[in-house]
Amino acid sequence: MAIENIILREDVSISVERMMRFCHLTEMMFEHSSDSKKALPLHLTRFGVLAFETASFLYSLFEDRNDSINVLKIWQGFEHPFEQDLQGFIERLTPFMKELKFVRNRVGFHGSLNRGYEKTGLGIFDVNSPRALEFSRLVLDMQMLSLRMIAWYIEKMDRSQNPDDIWKEFIVEIQENRKIKSD
Repeated sequence: MAIENIILREDVSISVERMMRFCHLTEMMFEHSSDSKKALPLHLTRFGVLAFETASFLYSLFEDRNDSINVLKIWQGFEHPFEQDLQGFIERLTPFMKELKFVRNRVGFHGSLNRGYEKTGLGIFDVNSPRALEFSRLVLDMQMLSLRMIAWYIEKMDRSQNPDDIWKEFIVEIQENRKIKSD
């Protein structure tokens, strides 16, 4: 069966690239998760840095500004099998968006000048709370949805761009450290 090649807008391609980056961040974050206590505050550990960056990046995939990426909006206007999955994800993400925006602005990407401002929104990282567990699941679910969307996009690519090689290389990158850890 021949795969139908379709031409997708540039913003769709950019959203796929950002989802790929999000998948890498998510993988790296969970690679560095640890239950061991350290002298460094969480936000200065590899896991903490990656957790804040991953949360910031998750927010940036669904930015509410008109001049920024919003995967839900970008993936409207053409046929794909992810409409319901994206809608369901947004419903689950919405209760976290205000906190994620604070995290992105005050800790992740922009920074704060005082600890009071910096602290706003960090409740989603309270590892002993059900909310943190829910957020953790949300991050993993977005990674899984992103992987499916990326695969679909790559399958639709012009064959002259070697989509099979692109997919293989991306998946090897994502799974490489999983193999190292399980050996």
